[in-house]
Amino acid sequence: MDQYTTQSAEGSLQKDSSGPIDEGGEHTRAQIVAAIEAFGQAVQTQIGAMAVDINVLRADLRVVAERSVATESQVTGMQMDIDTLKATVATLEAKTRKL
Repeated sequence: MDQYTTQSAEGSLQKDSSGPIDEGGEHTRAQIVAAIEAFGQAVQTQIGAMAVDINVLRADLRVVAERSVATESQVTGMQMDIDTLKATVATLEAKTRKL
């Protein structure tokens, strides 16, 4: 039976060329430790890549939040302009009625 071990950050399986050391198919402690360390390294690489992705997403969210605040400020400004226009129209209507 072929033995496989992870060899890359992507977690792909590669054929283990060391193979079993005896007919029972048992591996030495060193082979097992090496396989676990290789897997651990692959996991650490994946975690590092995810951390980079998370930081990129955080930066994107900051940009969206800044734009949202700017948009909110613009909407507030427009609301104030609308309120000013309403007051101006009301004033003009009142003056028109007096005429």
